Amino acid sequence: MADAVGRGVMSKATIRSVETVPLRSTLDEPFGYAQAWVEERTALLVRIETDDGTVGWGECWGPIAGTREIVTDLLAPIVEGRDPTAVEQLYREMYDAGRTAYQSIVPLPAISGVDLALWDLRGKLAGESVASLLGGRRREDVRAYATGHYFKHDAPLAEQYDRIAAEAKANADRLGAVKAKIGLSFLGYGPDEDVELVRRIREAVGEDVPLMVDANYAYDAATARRVGRAIEDFDVYWFEEPVPPEDHDGYAALRQALDVRVAGGECHTPAELADLLGDGALDVVQPDVCNVGGITAADGIATQAQANGIPVVPHVWGTPVAIAASLQLIATLEGQTSPWLEFDNSSNPLREDLGVGSFDVSEDGRVSVPEGPGLGVEIDEDAFERYRIEEPS
Repeated sequence: MADAVGRGVMSKATIRSVETVPLRSTLDEPFGYAQAWVEERTALLVRIETDDGTVGWGECWGPIAGTREIVTDLLAPIVEGRDPTAVEQLYREMYDAGRTAYQSIVPLPAISGVDLALWDLRGKLAGESVASLLGGRRREDVRAYATGHYFKHDAPLAEQYDRIAAEAKANADRLGAVKAKIGLSFLGYGPDEDVELVRRIREAVGEDVPLMVDANYAYDAATARRVGRAIEDFDVYWFEEPVPPEDHDGYAALRQALDVRVAGGECHTPAELADLLGDGALDVVQPDVCNVGGITAADGIATQAQANGIPVVPHVWGTPVAIAASLQLIATLEGQTSPWLEFDNSSNPLREDLGVGSFDVSEDGRVSVPEGPGLGVEIDEDAFERYRIEEPS
C-alpha cells in the first residue's frame, strides 16, 4: 500500500506542529451505565498543521491525563517534520514506539488521535475524502440507531423503567432503531430487572423497531447466557458486550449458545479483535476509531471481518471528529447493504458545539456521509474557549 496522496504521489508538505486540545463540559445532570456515572463529557483533540497551513483533526478516546502527554512527548516527535501522507508508515512507527515504551500495552487511544488527524490531512492535501482514499465510498448516507437510555441518580426502579421506555419510544420514532443499556446491578438490582427493562422497551417501541441491548460487560459468562436467552424472546437484534473484554472464551461460548447476535469490540485492541474474529466469537464487530488505533487499524479490522462475513458497526461516542471519521469508514464497507451508525443521544455539549454544521438525521433515520476532503468535518476553534481546560505547567 502506498503511503502517499492518491496512493501514488508523495506530498511536498511536511508536518510543522502537533497540538493537543483538552476539552471538558460538566453536565447539569449526570447519567450512568453498568460501570460508571458520567458527570462530565471530555475530549482530547489532536490538531496537526503542515508547513503550508493545512490542518488535520483527530480525537483520542478516554481520559485526557496521560493520553495528552503521550501525544506530545512520545508521538509528536515521531511525526513532526515528516510527510503527512505517509500515514501507514507513521502508524507503524508510533505503534512500535508505544510498544517499546510501555511493554505490556500499546497506547492506542493516543495513536488513534494522531492517526485520524493524519488521515484528515492526507485527504485535504489530495482534495479527496478519506472514504475515497480507502478505496471509494459505497454509499452516500447511513442508517442510524439511537444510543442513550441511561440510568439516573436516585430514581426508583419504576421511575427508571418509565423514563427509559419513554426515551426509547421517542428515539425510535425519530431514528427507527434504538439501543438499550442494561446492567442494573450498578444500582443494586439484578439480571431479572434487566430483562424486565428490555421487555418494557420492546413494548414501548413496538415489534418492528430494531432493538439492540448493551450490557457494558456487566455479567460473567453464565449470567450473560441466562440474560441472553431471556431477551431472545423480545427479538433483540444484538447483545453487546455481555462479558468483560478479556473473556474471549466467554464471547465464543455465548455465540455458540445464543440465537441473538453477540456484538463487541469497542474495548479491544486490533490483535484481540483479530483473535476474536479468528475464533468465531463475534457476530458483529465494533471497533472505535478513537480507541483502536485510528482509521489505519479500524480499516484493517474491517477488512478481516468482511472477509469472514461479519458486519462492522463502529462504536461512536465522541465529538464531530469521531462521528465524521466513523462515517468515512462506514461509507467504504463491503458486503453490508445497509450498515449502521451509532448515533449518541446522551448529553454532550462538545458534540453539539464543536462542529460547523451538524449531522442531521433524515426523516427515514439516515445520516449523510460528509462530502468534503479529509474527514469532511469543519471544527469551530472559537468554541474551544468555552470548554478548554488548562494545560499542565
